[in-house]
Amino acid sequence: MVTFDMITPLNNSSTLAAQFNLNRNQRSLQDSMQRLATGKKINSGKDGPAALIAAERLSAEMAALDAESRSLARADANANIADGNVGQLSSMMIEMKRLTVAGANSGALSDEELAANQMQIDSLASSIDRFTGDAISSLDGFNMPDNGNADAQAQLESARNAARSVSSGGANDLSSGNFEAALAALDGAITDVTTAQGAIGAFQKDTIGPQIRSNQVAFANLAESRSRIADTDYATETSNLAQSEVLTAANVKVLKIAQNQIGSILDLLG
Repeated sequence: MVTFDMITPLNNSSTLAAQFNLNRNQRSLQDSMQRLATGKKINSGKDGPAALIAAERLSAEMAALDAESRSLARADANANIADGNVGQLSSMMIEMKRLTVAGANSGALSDEELAANQMQIDSLASSIDRFTGDAISSLDGFNMPDNGNADAQAQLESARNAARSVSSGGANDLSSGNFEAALAALDGAITDVTTAQGAIGAFQKDTIGPQIRSNQVAFANLAESRSRIADTDYATETSNLAQSEVLTAANVKVLKIAQNQIGSILDLLG
């Protein structure tokens, strides 16, 4: 004889199986919808503790690389400023040499013309003094290897002193007649300035540039690795969502059929 307890939903194997599968597929459906909505494969620790730890470690490495890249970008910008200032110094030194050479040929110049040349030299010396200070200050924004900053500063200061020596009242101004000494001093100043500018350019080209590019490649690789671990694979998750929807609908139908069967049996027994 079949009893009521044997055919209740709680004891009916078809109903229990359908209910179990329905709950499981609904959870899968909710998980897929959450991943598609957030764009993240890992939304909480339970989604994958090991994967979460790995993703956070990669995020920390990415943050460190980003901070280093920002520092390098600032150093590169400061090096550009220093290069610009030193480049102006080089141009002014060359112009100062031209005026000194003209002054050396004093036989072709009147006293007024000689005084005008000296006035231009004095103006250039004033500008050189200012630009040298700016260039030295801009060296503080980056650090060249092998004591490069100190060497560049010494070269710039030496060039500034050479420019001062040919300005009015200096040991080698046009009125002194020390044209050979003046030209030698200016040649040395031009060499010092171009050497300092070359060192800055080499630092940008051979140190800052490669490091920035290396960081960019490393950051991209880390981002890709993290994405594979933590981000939603939309193709896979869309497929999972469709599958869960189909299975959920099927489970609902199976559960209704099982409940209808139980209802029919209870009607017969009644």
